[in-house]
Amino acid sequence: MHNPAHKLTGGLILGSARCGSTLVSDILRLHPAILSLSELFSTVGPNAFRPDQLSGETFWRNLSKPSRALSQIGNPDSAPNEFLYGRVETPAHDPWFCPPILAITLPHLSQSPDALFAQLASEVPQWNRRDMGDQYRALFQSLANSQGGKQIWVERSGGSLVAAKTLLEMFPEARPVLLLRNGPDTVLSMRDYPATRVAIWMWRHLRPFGIDLFDPQTHYGRGALWPVIERFGGVFGLRSILAKRPSLTDSAAFWSAMMETSLQTLMGRDLMVLSYEELCAAPRQEIPHLGQYLLGDAPEAWVEAASQLPEQRPSKIATLTTKERDALYAECARGELAIREFQSYRTSSRTDG
Repeated sequence: MHNPAHKLTGGLILGSARCGSTLVSDILRLHPAILSLSELFSTVGPNAFRPDQLSGETFWRNLSKPSRALSQIGNPDSAPNEFLYGRVETPAHDPWFCPPILAITLPHLSQSPDALFAQLASEVPQWNRRDMGDQYRALFQSLANSQGGKQIWVERSGGSLVAAKTLLEMFPEARPVLLLRNGPDTVLSMRDYPATRVAIWMWRHLRPFGIDLFDPQTHYGRGALWPVIERFGGVFGLRSILAKRPSLTDSAAFWSAMMETSLQTLMGRDLMVLSYEELCAAPRQEIPHLGQYLLGDAPEAWVEAASQLPEQRPSKIATLTTKERDALYAECARGELAIREFQSYRTSSRTDG
């Protein structure tokens, strides 16, 4: 693959799971100059941000070696809308046990994900040992070249807000976008989605052992224990966790704890805040803002096409009993307060500046 003269810039969509980030990836994919990377970091899993340095061979193994634990969470049955490789006709790999980068990232980019995978497989293992961030940058550049040349990469992984500190330190050149959605609606979606069911279970049951899913230094994908936990899940299975819907209060407490911890790491950062509700209500206003912030460019053809994607959907809150609704609001209160305080800090900082 050739190396273009320009250097790619970067962007990061940061948000909790089930906050509308898949929609944002789909919107960005339509922009002619944006390399939209969907769920790359999340599908690499426990080795997404470790070790600090690694060879191309090790980096490719992390991207390409199937995981029995992660395959239980993401496959054509458990997540048919998100697991894009399950839609590929005559796939070269088993959709129920496929390489991580093939699950979502490559089918999101290309109509021929297996050919793109083979191209990367011949290239990436040959790369020299270097920092993890530089390995990712080389991957982004290679993918950008394969897509006809792009000006900016933008990665979006569900739950990436937990890794915000790591991501912003690894990619200081990236322009961050904080995607926010109404807490109660986010929680109701979380408890029905396989990946977040597992995340809620881990947060609830591993904390007593000193393993914190939200710790900025040892979060999932960075801490040394996560590969061990992932192997444990692959051996003993996750079926019982995936089959059981977490309680409403545990799910809401999980979301609130994520907001409280993760938003603290973004205090003082220069970023864009994007509201999922506003994006769905007024896409022709919000989408140009997103393009201008990331790239300084919002072509009218892109805005027109992308504006057809957002849909306003009815809230599931109306399906709850009064008791359930009260409990949901009560547990989400801390997270909603954390968002208001974060927004207030941003406003006061701009005023003081």
